[in-house]
Amino acid sequence: MAELDTGILKKLFTSEQHWNAKAPATLQVSNVRPIPNEAGKRLRLLVSDGVFSTHAVVRPEGVAYCEENGFQRSSIVTIQRYEIERMGAGNKHVIIISDLVIKQSVASKVGTAIESLDDYFRAHPEEDIYQSAEAGEENTPTPQAEAPKQEQPKQSIPQPQSSTNTNKASSNQKKPSNIYAIDQLSPYQNIWTIKARVSFKGEMRTWSNQRGEGKLFNVNLLDETDEIRATAFNDNAEKFYNLLQEGKAYYVSKARIQPSRPQFSNLKHPYELQLDRDTVIEECFDADDVPKLSFDFVKLNKIQDLEADSIIDVVGVIKEVNPHFQITSKAGRAYDRRDITVVDDSQFAISVGLWNKTALEFDTPEGTVIAIKGAKVSDFNGKTLSITPSGTITTNPDAPEAYAIKGWYDAQGRNENFQTLKTELGTRKTSIEERKTIGDVQNLELGLGEKPDYFTIKSSVNFLKTDNFSYPACSSEGCNRKVIEQHDGTWRCEKCDINHAVPLYRYILTISVVDPTGQLWVTLFEDQAKALLGYSANDLVKYKEEDNSLFTSIVSKIQMNEFEFRIRARQDNYNGQVRIRYNAVNVNKIDFSNEAEYLVKKFESLGA
Repeated sequence: MAELDTGILKKLFTSEQHWNAKAPATLQVSNVRPIPNEAGKRLRLLVSDGVFSTHAVVRPEGVAYCEENGFQRSSIVTIQRYEIERMGAGNKHVIIISDLVIKQSVASKVGTAIESLDDYFRAHPEEDIYQSAEAGEENTPTPQAEAPKQEQPKQSIPQPQSSTNTNKASSNQKKPSNIYAIDQLSPYQNIWTIKARVSFKGEMRTWSNQRGEGKLFNVNLLDETDEIRATAFNDNAEKFYNLLQEGKAYYVSKARIQPSRPQFSNLKHPYELQLDRDTVIEECFDADDVPKLSFDFVKLNKIQDLEADSIIDVVGVIKEVNPHFQITSKAGRAYDRRDITVVDDSQFAISVGLWNKTALEFDTPEGTVIAIKGAKVSDFNGKTLSITPSGTITTNPDAPEAYAIKGWYDAQGRNENFQTLKTELGTRKTSIEERKTIGDVQNLELGLGEKPDYFTIKSSVNFLKTDNFSYPACSSEGCNRKVIEQHDGTWRCEKCDINHAVPLYRYILTISVVDPTGQLWVTLFEDQAKALLGYSANDLVKYKEEDNSLFTSIVSKIQMNEFEFRIRARQDNYNGQVRIRYNAVNVNKIDFSNEAEYLVKKFESLGA
């Protein structure tokens, strides 16, 4: 991996020799965001030398090179022509880049406790000697820029101020000197403050388990580097709920940092915050440098290559809004649902499922650009999306991708035909010509690449593992987590924080399939196993316990019968050994009339 010029950022603003020479410097990109501008597109960066980080801007003349050569967050670059400036109301340290070279497009993060250059100079103003022509002396950081006093930790936010005092509060507010970027947070830091915007605020909810009951709510906090989830419980939830408002920025400190729980969050940060009684929160009035939105958009045509349950962001135009309807889970609970169809300039369309309150209140008209954050990928009957509980829908977002989609749709998109992702898997019957033999699959080493491989085989089932073919699952709609039996006979789902009277059994069936060229072990989940056996997992568990002869009969009827399997193969690492897992994503019975017709045409072509 390319080495960084460690410490160079500080030297550029403290050493006259360095700021005059402006020698090439190798840095890592911590974050990148496009800036649309009439004079030409720019890129706003956060760059790091492994010790310090600072802001940077790529001028329009360098943007095309970046976009054509894999420039992204984590890239290592050498800046060759650049200027250094002090910019903005906060007199920030900024590098203006005219020319750069990408040394490594994707790289691991270099450095651990990386400090913001602005924060460092705020704490050491005597070292901050560089002044650009535009920077006035009144903007120079002073020794008095210390962290706000915290003698009263229970008072998390100052009393609300009237609009007439907002500007005064902004100019007089003391800024903490120990501000960390969100992507630097870990349990190893004791004294830290983040400056972040509330990008999402959930509703106040109740929880109940064997330890008692209470209230909770959560928020997502966003800065230029990353986004992190924060949760408050019980009295702390009451304390912070009205103070934290979506869209506003805050200084947050003294929250507990703990490992994230992916089952509750769609964010990628490895940690999350718990707001407790010692947590200090102060509204930030100088928040121009804190982004309002954070998306990592995926084009719709790329979704067909993603794994089920992936959480992604998409931007597109609403092509169709269907009426809302109700569905009832097997546990008897009713859920409101609405499906909308979204398209983008990759000429693909995808169905997006909205749930409950979002489904009922959705009134955005067709033809509107929306950005969806936190959509879950499903591969049932092809690829579809579903909004997660912490997901959001933003109408006409202020993002370059949204403006590009709007321009494309108005110019040509509204009249185009779109390929639906529902036909990729599940409902589409693969032509016989596209099938592969098991020998082909093994010789081609399908599944050993970075992305999963999909293929279709015709094979016979010669063995079913029936000793452990299902698991007890949560019966809440949209949750398939395993539940644990409790002492009182109920079944507990930790994800939903609910105890169920009975579990809902779901398939995880392993079978052996063979053809004249080889053998594979294939895993079938709920829908695929049900299509193969003709019975639900709940029914089969009941038969195994109460009528073993019927259970044996059902299993025996499947053995040595041929089926068409659509398979997903992907690489897996187990105990240091690489192996390939084969999962069935669709199962079809053999259509013998089609098989015969295909063979007739084959023979005719040979005769010709």
